[in-house]
Amino acid sequence: MKESVAELKRLLAQSAIVADSQGSHPMLAYLALLIKWNPRINLTATTEWTGIGPLFEEAIRASAFYPEHRVSHLDIGSGNGFPAIPLRILRPRMRLDMVESRNKRCVFLETVANTLELGEVRVHNMRLKQFLESCARDRVWDIISWKAIKLETTELQTLRAHAKEQTEFWMFHGRELAVEDPAAFEKDFRLKKSICLERSREWTLSMYCPG
Repeated sequence: MKESVAELKRLLAQSAIVADSQGSHPMLAYLALLIKWNPRINLTATTEWTGIGPLFEEAIRASAFYPEHRVSHLDIGSGNGFPAIPLRILRPRMRLDMVESRNKRCVFLETVANTLELGEVRVHNMRLKQFLESCARDRVWDIISWKAIKLETTELQTLRAHAKEQTEFWMFHGRELAVEDPAAFEKDFRLKKSICLERSREWTLSMYCPG
């Protein structure tokens, strides 16, 4: 744990996130919760810095491209909280909905939000289809993100109904696009920007808009 804490402090300093600031303190508290909870519910493969460090790095790097103004954000399959929690810490004006079907992980996410006192964060313990069916038809988000899951074409079609023209779809992915049918996806969405987050794993953030 000591090495991970020291390395996270170093990363925050390199990223111009000042020690004991509104960004630094919650990040360290989030790491402490990951280390505490991981033996119980297997949030990450390891909490050693070699494993968990890239998750913090990619979230911090992605935050540099996040809008400064107040935005509503939907994160799908939130799991252990990456990248949504670090993004919310670094962009405190965000209104965040996290959808996660696994109960234990939802308990963890709620604990993080409460411990870190992250306002306007809601955790929804249900599958995406069920969540979208429960939403009002006029409910829209400014940013919709997902990582480590592949969205089905029908799910993307439903999400488009909850998007504006300017809504950005943030896809965190490896070599392949994180969608069921890449060809169909690229017909309906246009690529706005693609950012390499980590070269060793070819991990990328691709930002799309409805097209």
